[in-house]
Amino acid sequence: MDVLALILTVAAMVMFLFAASGRELRRFNEIAVGLVFLSAALICQFTSITNTHIGRLEGSPGAAS
Repeated sequence: MDVLALILTVAAMVMFLFAASGRELRRFNEIAVGLVFLSAALICQFTSITNTHIGRLEGSPGAAS
């Protein structure tokens, strides 16, 4: 597992634990932040497993030369 994906997964779990325990963070919705962290972790895992990256490739159409 990619280290960044692991860190983001742990951050999502912490946010969900905050939401489940009833504690509130002042300016954040814990469930929404947890879902953002979890989505980012899944993207990191997918790009790690498929050996791809997010962004434009050098030879792709529309890429600046």
